Amino acid sequence: MKILIIGAGELGSQLAASLSNTDHDVTIIDASPREFDYLMDKLDVMTLGGLATDVHKLKVAGAGQSDLVIAVSGDQSANVLACQIAKHLGARKTICRLYDQEIFSGDDGITPGFFGIDDIFTPPAECTKAVLDVMFRHCVLEKIRFSHPEAVMVTAMITDDSPLNNVCIKDIPNTMELSSIRLAAIVRQHRLKIPHGNTTLRHGDRLYIAGKSEDVEKFLDCLTGEHEHVHKSVVIAGTGRLSELIASHCLEEDMTVRILASSKEEGENFLSKMPAGITTVCGSCNDEDVMREIKADSCDVFVSTDSDDENNILASILAKNLGARKVISITHKPEYISIVPAMDLIDCGFNSTLVSANAVFRLMGESITRIDSRLQSCQAYLTEFSVKSRSRLVGKAIKDCKLPEEAILALIFRGEEVLAPTGATILQEGDIVAAIATPASEEILKPFFS
Repeated sequence: MKILIIGAGELGSQLAASLSNTDHDVTIIDASPREFDYLMDKLDVMTLGGLATDVHKLKVAGAGQSDLVIAVSGDQSANVLACQIAKHLGARKTICRLYDQEIFSGDDGITPGFFGIDDIFTPPAECTKAVLDVMFRHCVLEKIRFSHPEAVMVTAMITDDSPLNNVCIKDIPNTMELSSIRLAAIVRQHRLKIPHGNTTLRHGDRLYIAGKSEDVEKFLDCLTGEHEHVHKSVVIAGTGRLSELIASHCLEEDMTVRILASSKEEGENFLSKMPAGITTVCGSCNDEDVMREIKADSCDVFVSTDSDDENNILASILAKNLGARKVISITHKPEYISIVPAMDLIDCGFNSTLVSANAVFRLMGESITRIDSRLQSCQAYLTEFSVKSRSRLVGKAIKDCKLPEEAILALIFRGEEVLAPTGATILQEGDIVAAIATPASEEILKPFFS
């Protein structure tokens, strides 16, 4: 696939790194050539300096012959115009990064299609989804979405009072309907384990549960038992767009919402844009007295959304030490993608760059898609593979495929069906197989599906 990426910032570089490793022909444009130093040294991509709104530059970059144009620069207007030009030149598909959707008006016919944009995403909205997915169940650490709209994989913590604590998998009651979901993996003390029937679940295990969304939710009901704590209060550090979106959703759920603003002016500006019912406190999120004043020590959920990654991490750790029941930290720099999930004092860590990159991957609809996964703390990935017509796997039961031991098949998508694979499952041409794999085993897996 010929792919043109517009913008070589953190998101553009992350996309280039992932896509160039999957045999795509990748070109990247940026107005600042210094952004190319890392790309040229580390990646097999073509770089081109210049404005992405320059028609000549887009022609030189091959926009008209591109299968996909991904506009992810920091300039929303430039992204929209670049997509419009690229589509006019002949690009097959365009994906555009926006910060808000107020530029559109369906009533007036001013839609994304009007600008030649096939798909859009906004980083604040994508991060909000990630946070809300883990907000309301204490045991849930992350919800991972697949290309199939009904399929999910949830990371859930086995708590001390969970009905499954110290229970062997083969002894899990039939009422929990294990046949409809897949216990795909366990992370224990930061190490990836493949669960078997004789595996005993322990307090602190992170269990990866895959299946249809409704089936996974039923299993979570059983996993948490009758004593699940209902989250009623949230403290959000930060006053940006992400904080606005999270706070609005929490108000709709009748939660008590408190906002920690760095200054009185920021707090007043935030309240002027929000519905009534929000309390604000001004001060530093790393000041213990301020954190106690905003009741971070007794809140159900603490979310740090500051633009400064280090502040977010420190604030989350402080909130947890003070007594916050669950803490969620948002970071932005790619360097923190694998660092934050390994921190035991932070329950959930989301990186906006990675969340946005995976939004793009899902919009691509490609046969090989890397999905955002907390398994990265164990140097493992969740990848979707398509079973091709000439694949050695067609017509074989999984137990006979001789796949790498490190590879875990989490789910199979067959048309509209979502299947929880077993050793007896026979693979068919066109199946989409979601697999958990290390970087090394991922390379070994690719030839099986091609």
